[in-house]
Amino acid sequence: MAHSAAPAPSSVVPSIGLVVGILVLSSSVSISSTDMYSPSMPDLVRWFDTTATKVGLTISLNVLAFGLAQLLHGPLSDRYGRKPVLIVSLSAVALLSLACAAAQTIDQLIVARIFLGIAAAAEAVVGLAIIKDLFTEKQQVKALALLGMVIAITPAMAPILGGYIHVTWGWQANFWVISAMALVALWTVVRMLPESKQPDFTALKMANIVSRYQELLKNSDFLVHSAMLGVCLGMLFVFVTAAPFVFIDILGIPANVFGFYQASMVLAFFFGSVLASQLADRWEPFNLMALGVLIIVLGSTAITIIILGGFMKASTLTGGYVILAFGLGPLFAVAPSRALRSIDRNTGSASAMLNGIEQTTAGLAAVVISLLHDGTARPMAYLTVLLGLILAALVYRSKKEDRYVR
Repeated sequence: MAHSAAPAPSSVVPSIGLVVGILVLSSSVSISSTDMYSPSMPDLVRWFDTTATKVGLTISLNVLAFGLAQLLHGPLSDRYGRKPVLIVSLSAVALLSLACAAAQTIDQLIVARIFLGIAAAAEAVVGLAIIKDLFTEKQQVKALALLGMVIAITPAMAPILGGYIHVTWGWQANFWVISAMALVALWTVVRMLPESKQPDFTALKMANIVSRYQELLKNSDFLVHSAMLGVCLGMLFVFVTAAPFVFIDILGIPANVFGFYQASMVLAFFFGSVLASQLADRWEPFNLMALGVLIIVLGSTAITIIILGGFMKASTLTGGYVILAFGLGPLFAVAPSRALRSIDRNTGSASAMLNGIEQTTAGLAAVVISLLHDGTARPMAYLTVLLGLILAALVYRSKKEDRYVR
């Protein structure tokens, strides 16, 4: 029986700007699915007559599902090509966002959010795999830095837009907007994204999948840098999950104003990515990444002192997170390419495992901060400083890995 194959990849390598632009549109959909409705979270407690912990699970379980599903999307993109997987994913996101808007109970919303996380997971896997398929290591750093710069606009604007949408039309309207965004991204992918991968007809054989993931789990260089990304994303999701309750319920910030505080943190990440892009040609990748880690640890320390030392205001807490987020720019520009530098084949599976580790770690951090909710900001401080210490240990290990990879 003949196999149906995705179109062969073009021999002409498209520009970094075109590829990054298309990936930004696709990735912004999954980012918005969390950040756009975060200002609604305190109000959902009253809407569904439930607890803050359960509302927090609409984010944490979504992120956990997002991470685990990537382990499937990677082999799928190796088997059928990058583009078909993106098309199916964006179509499903459009439908599942409408399901979220139609939820009548908090349990229905949680379930819809879990399936939304599974569907949206493809964007992260496919985007990184396409960059790995098409560009050299130096170009990958530039592409990832550019992606970080531009994609920062989405989480900066999403909570601001979401806050005003929530106040004007209600929380359901945010999911209607996300569905429309998915359809726009779908049209762009269908019309403009080139295929970068020949289909591998053996990619979905269970023995091959298990073998590839076992091989990756034995690759310490890959695991160290994947874990670094997971820890840093975990810090972000500690904020995304807990901050709406801290800022809105404890500090009294209006829901339609909260987004501006989150936006300042995301813009700091944007400028950190700008710095990484400027230094990419002159600095060694490890040194650039180490600079990011140093800034992140300083930020996590500041956050802990601000919360536990009794200095917490909306401005001071945001300031600590701005420092932390600025350091994420250099780290996220370098760590993915370092994680994949020892991978010569099965890039889709490797990208899936990398993003799976990253998102699952972040999801676990979000689950923990949800379960630790006690009506104060103290759990944010404890978990953020713990993650900062883990990150410092991982960057030390990263330096040792250079001796084995060179």
